[in-house]
Amino acid sequence: GGGDDCAVCGRVRRRVHPDLAWISPEGGSIAIDQVREVAETVTRMPFEASGQVVVIEHADTLSSDNAGAGNSLLKSLEEPAGRVVFVLLAERPARILPTIRSRVIQIDFPPVPDALLVAALRAHGIDEAAVATTMGMDLTGVARAARGDLVRAISLATGGIDAQRRADLLPVMQSVASGQVAPMELANVILARANTASEAATAEATAEFSIMAERMAPAEKRTFNAKSNTQGAESRTTRRARRARVLELQASLDDLASWWRDVLALAAGATEAVANRDRQAALTQIAAGPAGPRAVAALDAIDEAGARLRINNADEPVTIGALTAELAGLAQGRIRARRTLGAPARTPAGYDLALG
Repeated sequence: GGGDDCAVCGRVRRRVHPDLAWISPEGGSIAIDQVREVAETVTRMPFEASGQVVVIEHADTLSSDNAGAGNSLLKSLEEPAGRVVFVLLAERPARILPTIRSRVIQIDFPPVPDALLVAALRAHGIDEAAVATTMGMDLTGVARAARGDLVRAISLATGGIDAQRRADLLPVMQSVASGQVAPMELANVILARANTASEAATAEATAEFSIMAERMAPAEKRTFNAKSNTQGAESRTTRRARRARVLELQASLDDLASWWRDVLALAAGATEAVANRDRQAALTQIAAGPAGPRAVAALDAIDEAGARLRINNADEPVTIGALTAELAGLAQGRIRARRTLGAPARTPAGYDLALG
């Protein structure tokens, strides 16, 4: 309810309010040390407000693969010392530990409808003719490709990183599916993009911490630069680089999943559900072949790879290489995926992969 000049609103927006704790993964997932800091924070009385707010981004990384961090949060959720509101943000809430999910109220935020995205793009001053020339789609097509995300829609329409990623990945996925190039070509594109994101994050952190060090006393500077300091320059730079890699890898997998969802939609005759409309003709050819009946298996393989990459010690080249090889095999009909009765979905045991 605050106005534009509200001082409290401004501090919350900048995330410097003393009674707001905003937690984001520093690596591939929320670390147990971050959760312990939250637990310590909520034991203290509010500094100036009547209560405290704890926001945890990417809470779906508090999964069975990261049970230690998730279980550490339970005590604070069950019996906070004071008046505390926890807000857990997650794109895949089903991944959150059941013990955590049972203690929260789930509020779903659906994707922004295409019509609203188009209106927002026009209000943003997007040149529709330029978009049609560069992307081969009108704003409705851009909105559909954005999958309900306004930030992504603007990035696509203005040639930002989302447009560049899509232009890099989707043609190669098409070539891999049709057998024109080896699956490692796709893996190389994905890993190269991740390397670039990591290098950019490293450079940004190095510049930021260099400025910070200039303002420190000599003793503080020595501590901050010590390799053993987990909150020092080297450790924080490494975590930021890792986080940038994971975000880029996940964004790449999301684009691949969008391509395979279109294959599934076309195989089912649901042409109105296609997201990548500028590639519909080529996708139709793929959907008519062996890839159509295997699209669900491909989507599960992508989802499983994403879960593996969120683990902090994940072997990224092996995970991405194995995924692209499996996607190629599914698309070309060299392997078939058959759900094994009783096995959980999205695990290696969930499929019986066989040549044929």
